[in-house]
Amino acid sequence: MRPEGDEWYIGVELGNQYTLISRYHRNLPEPETISTIMGTELYQIPTAICKRKATGKWCFGEEASRVAEEGEGAYVDYLLEKALRGETVLLDREYQAGDLLLVFLRKVFRMALPPQGAEAVEKCVFSMEEVTDGMVALLWEMSGKLGFSKDQVIIQDHRESFYAYAVCQEPELWQYDSMLFSCNGEEIWMKQLVCNKRTKPKIAEVDEICLGKLPENVKDWDIAFSRMAQDAMSGRIVSSVYLIGSGFEGNWMKESLQVICRGRRAFQGKNLYTKGACYAGMLAVHQEQAETVYFCEYKVQEHILIKVSKGDKTYFYPLLEAGCNRHQIGRRIRILLEGEPALELWLQKPGSREAKIESLELPDLPMEETGRCRLLLSLYAGEEGRILLNVQDIGWGDILAGSGREWEYEVG
Repeated sequence: MRPEGDEWYIGVELGNQYTLISRYHRNLPEPETISTIMGTELYQIPTAICKRKATGKWCFGEEASRVAEEGEGAYVDYLLEKALRGETVLLDREYQAGDLLLVFLRKVFRMALPPQGAEAVEKCVFSMEEVTDGMVALLWEMSGKLGFSKDQVIIQDHRESFYAYAVCQEPELWQYDSMLFSCNGEEIWMKQLVCNKRTKPKIAEVDEICLGKLPENVKDWDIAFSRMAQDAMSGRIVSSVYLIGSGFEGNWMKESLQVICRGRRAFQGKNLYTKGACYAGMLAVHQEQAETVYFCEYKVQEHILIKVSKGDKTYFYPLLEAGCNRHQIGRRIRILLEGEPALELWLQKPGSREAKIESLELPDLPMEETGRCRLLLSLYAGEEGRILLNVQDIGWGDILAGSGREWEYEVG
C-alpha cells in the first residue's frame, strides 16, 4: 500500500522532551523524517523554543540551543508538559505555555507541509506516549490553529504507531509476532504486536510491559539485556525485532544481538513512531484495503449498525465501525423512521456472526398520520470513553416542522 495521487501524510511524534516529524507522499518510497539541519539525521527536535534578545524573533531546534548557550536568547523547554498544565512562562513578559507550543509547532510543521499548505494534507497523525483527555483537548486546539480540520487529524499512542509501522512492512516481517524493545534510560520496555489470523480482517493488538532495569555497571548491560530478550521471546515465534531509544546507542550489544537476530530480522533507529504515524494516516484512508484492524482501550470495540430499507432491499448501515478512536467520534445522519417510536441498534464484534440488539424507546415522539417521522441521529464521545447517541425530531423543515424533542442514550 502506497499513497495515491496527491495524498500527503504527516506524522508527528510529540514528546515532552523531543518532537520528530515525517512526511509521506507518492514520490517517497517510505515516510521521510525531517532534520532541522539538512544532510544530517538529527531528527529529535527539542520541544522547546527560544526568543532572541536582540530581534525578538523565535527560533527552535539546534539554533535555539545555540542561541541560549551564547546568552543571546530566553529559552523555554518541556513545552508540552507546561501547556498541558496551563502554565504561564515569564520571558521578556508573560506568555501562556500553550501559545509558545503553538509557535514551536508552526515552525516544525513548516518543514513538512506540502506547497499548498495544511488544507492539502490528507491526514496529520499525532503520536504520543499516552492518549489522555487533556492531551486530546490540547491537540484539537493546536491542530485547529495550525489550519487542520478535525477530519484531517488522528491522535494515537506509540503502540498504535508501532502497529502501523510493522504492518506496512514486507509481509514476512510480521508473518508471526513482531517485537519492539525501547531503552531511553535504565529501563527496558517491550511492545509485542500480535495478529489474530482467524478473523478477517485480522485483529491486531499490541501488548506493552516493562522488562526491568539494566545494571548500574554498563559492562553488565549486554548480558542483562540478552537474558531479558531471551525470556521475552521464549515460546513465541517472532518474525522481526525493532530496537529504539538512545539507550541502545554505542557498541555494547554483542551477545544480545546474537540472541535477537537468531532466525529473525532486527532493525535499530529512533524515528519508528513518527514514520508509523504517517503509515497510520494512510491505513485510515485506505482501511478497506488493509489486512488488519487495530484494537486498544481507546478504540470502539464493536460495529454499531442500524437496519435500513432502500426500495425492496433491507441491509445494515454502519453508524460506527469497530476500530475507530472513541475520542474522535462525531457522526450525524438523518433517517426516516416508520412504525413504532423506537430505534433498534445492532452491536457486533468484528469476525462474529452474532449481534446484540439494543432497543431505544422514544417516548412521546409525535408520529405523522402516515406513521413516520424524520430524525437526526448524532453520535459523539462522552466522558470516560462513553459513546453517546442523541436523537432529535427534526421534521421536514419549512414544510412540516418537527417537535424538536430530543432523547439521549449511552450505547454499548
